[in-house]
Amino acid sequence: MRVDARERASACVASYLAVVLLVSARSRRAFLGKFGRRHRISGGAHLCVLTLYCAHAVRRDSSLDALTMDATLFVSGLALTLTAHRDFAKAHEHAERRQLGVRSGVLHAKTAVTGAEMLEHAFYHVVNGFQIAYVHCVAQPWFARASVETRAAACLLATSAWTARGQFPINSFSNNYRDGMRDFESCMYRVKKWQYVLYKTVLLHGLNVSLAMRPVDLISLQEFRSYWFCLNAAYVLEFFLQTLVKRKYLRQRTMLVLNLALMLISTLAVVPVLRIAVEPHAAAMMFALNFLNRKRELENVVVGLVVAALWADF
Repeated sequence: MRVDARERASACVASYLAVVLLVSARSRRAFLGKFGRRHRISGGAHLCVLTLYCAHAVRRDSSLDALTMDATLFVSGLALTLTAHRDFAKAHEHAERRQLGVRSGVLHAKTAVTGAEMLEHAFYHVVNGFQIAYVHCVAQPWFARASVETRAAACLLATSAWTARGQFPINSFSNNYRDGMRDFESCMYRVKKWQYVLYKTVLLHGLNVSLAMRPVDLISLQEFRSYWFCLNAAYVLEFFLQTLVKRKYLRQRTMLVLNLALMLISTLAVVPVLRIAVEPHAAAMMFALNFLNRKRELENVVVGLVVAALWADF
């Protein structure tokens, strides 16, 4: 059973990287040119990091340790997002003014990715950085021997990035499908919204709370490495695909189909992590609190930790 799970995880990573490399090869001119050179260089560097990370996750390449790979993935992804904002945010201002009242986002054919969307993605890269640091901490032998209070404090520290959420722009998924629209693009935005809700409540807060109550060494598991690759790749690839549509390297329909395929691959990569490390009652609690106590992430995690600790006593 475990071998099959590892094989499926490897297949997910290999499939995702194959799409990334195929799209990149067909649009190699996007990495050239003078305008936005910092972002182009960052994009090429991040693509190299993703390729190395894939080899590390699938073949367990020991030339680089997991901590080095995760730190490099975090830095290169954040640099890619910040250089995009620095090089293109001003250039997109005129497009943003024209699209007021029109759907915006990474799936729309005629709107530009806004500077606000770029900064919002930078925030989620930071959230990823806090979580992977916590997961590495959980993998240390001392963590399992530590008191519940110490492990809960580490979980809250991992969640503390959310205290800065108000300093970053917020772009609502629902802005893209309000007015009763039922086209393929609107359906994709609805799916993305619920995929995000499940990610935040189950695979972020739910996983963090679960690890505080029942530590699991995820760093050494191929299933988690595969999931983490897909998550980080998805953070930048959807922006890249929309850029290719604007540059006429891809057709809009092709971009939407690629997004759908990558969402399915990412979902398949999530399943083993759910079985191995996420406590159902913790995930259910975080899901409910997301709607009952909105925009109070740190408070919700505190409640989740208390409920999980009480649950463990029974």
